[in-house]
Amino acid sequence: MVGLEILLPEEDLLTLDKNNFYFFQIIGSSVVTKEGEEIGKVKDFLCIQNNDLLVVAKGSREILIPFTYSICLKVNLEQKEILVDLPEGLLELNEI
Repeated sequence: MVGLEILLPEEDLLTLDKNNFYFFQIIGSSVVTKEGEEIGKVKDFLCIQNNDLLVVAKGSREILIPFTYSICLKVNLEQKEILVDLPEGLLELNEI
């Protein structure tokens, strides 16, 4: 089974606790600052030790945003939107 994908219907997945999400639920969400500026859309995740990073597509660029409570203030699955409070300079620092 190494290298194979396992697919399940969404209705067969376990219900997660509040503030826990499946990656597929987050991908495609708009990332918006507290001030209402749209940063871009979640394209992917990078999973690293002790932290997950949102890979956010902004035009032809990608920005890495830590998926932490202090930065990602609210995730609205119905509206496919993540409200963020970005530290100053993060947008310029993490452009790929």
